[in-house]
Amino acid sequence: MNFEFKLPDIGEGLTEGELVKWHVKEGDMVQENQNLCNILTDKAEVEIPSPKSGRILKLAAKPGEKVQVHGPLVVIEVAGGPAGDAPAAAAAAHAAHAPAARSQSAASGGASSSTAVMATPAVRKLAQTLNVDLGAIRGSGPGGRVTEEDVRSAATGNGHSAAGVPAAAPAGSAGAAEERVPFIGIRRKTAEKLAESHRMNVSVTTMDEADVTALVELREEMRPEAERRKIKLTYLPFMIRALVKTLKEFPDLNASLDEKAGVLIRKRVYHVGIATSADQGLIVPVVRDAQKLDVWGIASEINRLADKVRSGKIELHELQGATFTVTNIGAVGGLFATPIINPPETGILGIMKIEKRPVAVDDQVRIRSRMNTVLTFDHRVLDGAAAAKFLVVFGKHIENPRTLL
Repeated sequence: MNFEFKLPDIGEGLTEGELVKWHVKEGDMVQENQNLCNILTDKAEVEIPSPKSGRILKLAAKPGEKVQVHGPLVVIEVAGGPAGDAPAAAAAAHAAHAPAARSQSAASGGASSSTAVMATPAVRKLAQTLNVDLGAIRGSGPGGRVTEEDVRSAATGNGHSAAGVPAAAPAGSAGAAEERVPFIGIRRKTAEKLAESHRMNVSVTTMDEADVTALVELREEMRPEAERRKIKLTYLPFMIRALVKTLKEFPDLNASLDEKAGVLIRKRVYHVGIATSADQGLIVPVVRDAQKLDVWGIASEINRLADKVRSGKIELHELQGATFTVTNIGAVGGLFATPIINPPETGILGIMKIEKRPVAVDDQVRIRSRMNTVLTFDHRVLDGAAAAKFLVVFGKHIENPRTLL
């Protein structure tokens, strides 16, 4: 018998995911719980295991395409099914290629039909709203799929019609002066979140400098204990401890703004997102209830999350619910930066590299360990003076690190 496996609910509130890659192809035999594909949610890639053993008859989507939750993902001929299923298997395999063939026919100047074009339900709804004929658009997505950007461009007169225009070079092909690389996966999801932040927030960045000489000395003092505990002790756990103490004095930065309701929602927990650069892109795991953890507890949790990110085993719930984000830009260098707020948060703290600098101490030039700090905040909920004071208070906590233990 044939079993149509639909994309399961992969997270609270999620309605769709992007297919990143298949680990199987049509005709392959699979075992129950074998990984079928990777789906990208708003937060991370999730592995989707096969619910049954059998033979793959049809893959219902291509890499880069959106799949609706409870929408068809794959058709499996269950092991031991009746021989009479063979015609259905052939029909399913044919159906998998039919949409691409129809789209190609329309692009070559045949009769235009919106129903024959490769497009997600969301794109079709947008086209209907904007009164755009999908059949008249040359899709720029994988396999000629029409994207939301294609529809919006067509609505404003900047798009290309399907007929009478030379076909664009397919993604991945190279000409004499360019290379076309598929813009999918984590990189595209990051771009979408950044664009959302730009639309939602009135972002301003303020900067300051802190003396971390005592912190450098304290961390060095704690190294033997860290080795005994088998914990990698970086400066970040101290920064998070200082951040939580500072956020308690500036609750508008541990909040989210519901503009429609006219309400600023201050959070009574401190779930700190940690912007992490991984092979697959930027990922933000969350140290939950950081207010309940000491330096060792935060360090242990950071290590655990980092290991899961590097191994690609990070789970969706470990990437959700951040109330404020910190980005350790200093790990890769740089003097200053203007980090972008992670919606719906109202601020993000950037910590820069620690370096020795000559400074005036009691009218004498001394060499001290110094660190620049940056805060990007939503100006709708916080004034510049308060933001500047936030960094001053944060700096005072960092400059007295034993109060963080």
